Amino acid sequence: MSYFMKIYKEKIFWDMYYHYNFKNIMQIPYIFKINLNAGCGNFFFDKKKINFFFTNINNVCNQKPVFVKCKKSISEFKIKKNDNIAIKLTLRKKNMYNFLYKVLNLSLPLIKGFDGLSSKSFDDFGNYNFGIEDYFIFPEVNSMIDSSLNFNYGLNISIVFKNSDIEKSFTFLTYLNFPFKDV
Repeated sequence: MSYFMKIYKEKIFWDMYYHYNFKNIMQIPYIFKINLNAGCGNFFFDKKKINFFFTNINNVCNQKPVFVKCKKSISEFKIKKNDNIAIKLTLRKKNMYNFLYKVLNLSLPLIKGFDGLSSKSFDDFGNYNFGIEDYFIFPEVNSMIDSSLNFNYGLNISIVFKNSDIEKSFTFLTYLNFPFKDV
């Protein structure tokens, strides 16, 4: 069992239950899934860079990502139909909690000048979204000898909650010691 999963089941679950006086334990919010998205922007023509990025995301999340294909050709961007233009990944259960632990305790503290994440990045349903500008902060990323493959690229991370709104999601993430800067 993952460390964060254990903390959720033993502590956060009951803290949320008593904090909001729920009548039923099925009303307690929980993290349903974590989505990772990364556009291939400048390097979608370079197969080496795309494969390098794909294998690194695979190593970071312990799960194989999926390529997003272009639905139609766009001549202004020199994109053909069915070209790989992005990478997406959905994490659930154990992989989700392991990734969240890795991001909060290992990767975010490595960012130079990191002062926290914004508490205003919640959508109307209580889901939290944030971005990482450089995916090289993860310890699993291979730093290859070839300098042409060392390029900075970011990720968009979306934490999707079930049975939640903005206030409950914020409380849940503060119980996980999420590094908010506006608190």
